[in-house]
Amino acid sequence: MTDPLQGPVTGVDVASVDRIARALRRHPAFGRRCFTAAEAAVSRDRPERWAGRWAVKEAVRKVYGGRGWALPPYRAIEVVRPPGRGPRALVFGEPVPGLAVSLTHDAGVAIAVAVHCGGGRLGALPPALAQTARALRLPPRAADAHKGSFGTVVVVAGHTAFPGAAVLSALGALRGGAGKVRAVVPVGPGGPSHFPPEVMLRTVAAGSSGGFAPAALPGLVGDLDSAQALALGPGLGQAAETAAFLGGLLELLGGRGLPLVLDADGLNLCAADPQLLRAIPPGTVCTPHPAEMGRLLGRSVALVQGARADAARELSSRLRSVVVLKGAGTVVAGPDGAVSVDPHATSVLATGGSGDVLTGLIAALLAQGLPAHDAARAGVFIHGEAGRALQQARGRAGLLASEVADRCVDAQEELRRALEAARPS
Repeated sequence: MTDPLQGPVTGVDVASVDRIARALRRHPAFGRRCFTAAEAAVSRDRPERWAGRWAVKEAVRKVYGGRGWALPPYRAIEVVRPPGRGPRALVFGEPVPGLAVSLTHDAGVAIAVAVHCGGGRLGALPPALAQTARALRLPPRAADAHKGSFGTVVVVAGHTAFPGAAVLSALGALRGGAGKVRAVVPVGPGGPSHFPPEVMLRTVAAGSSGGFAPAALPGLVGDLDSAQALALGPGLGQAAETAAFLGGLLELLGGRGLPLVLDADGLNLCAADPQLLRAIPPGTVCTPHPAEMGRLLGRSVALVQGARADAARELSSRLRSVVVLKGAGTVVAGPDGAVSVDPHATSVLATGGSGDVLTGLIAALLAQGLPAHDAARAGVFIHGEAGRALQQARGRAGLLASEVADRCVDAQEELRRALEAARPS
């Protein structure tokens, strides 16, 4: 989300100390709704502190309005005062890059000024995340490149009952920078779902279960020949005919060396059939959530969550693949034993279809030439950063997976800038 305005934006507010004190006495819910517990603990019986914090919140909201950003709730704006320093405003628990506030009291009023410097980006990487980002890799984006330079992602996903999974995976691949995206989906009498016009869509007749069936396999050979990466699994369903289709497709992949991201029902089908599990090509990026990981390892979700890094490392070793164990603090494990934990944790990503977007995003990075482990780590970071920035800009609930996909464009650019800034001059 790039600032539509280039110059600084200023917000000013004046709050009456007596008026805020009366509001708190008459309407206790006002304090609970608009101030954090930490702010209440600091302010206590000091009405000028309550009024000062209220003025800062109003001034910050005026800055957001001036920038054209969605206004954060009052309680999401927290005024903190580190020892020996002036006040700072946090929005959804984080500082806003380029935002400064000042606060004073005089003649029974609190006066707050908030200024946001031009050229900043809402959601720019904070220092702690920028430090993590510098250990990642991204594929180059040469100015004279063409769409063929950035590879083709083929998405094999969906079911007549779950048409959106393939759409979101394809959208993740587009937003991840793939040069071309082709989606192969099963369709019934109702026809295909609505894909972005940039997606090359190929439909196959759905089997009796509404999903893929072995009859679709011969037509996939040409798709695989044109691909630089394959995104497989979201929304497939778990019918026996789909398991047979998956087995045939994994056999087609054998020896091709085509980078593969395997997710969702693709993993569930493999967990239910040891032969399918053994057929997963080495070097695949597998992206289970905790329940899928439990099925793959034959243990409870509680045991998986209690030792997330160990679970990811174990499955990675078994499959000789990269494993992405999703969730707050996503774990990425490689078959060489390397394990990393992504620093992001946001409820914005806890929404249906978010994982499908990540599948397409990682596939796009693979198609552009990144090795599997690098693509997984960068994709997880970009996905998490998209969620973090959306939370900062709009809130913690109600965001859509398609909006996460759209925000991946800015998140990848922020990561790219952090990497460029870290290069020796």
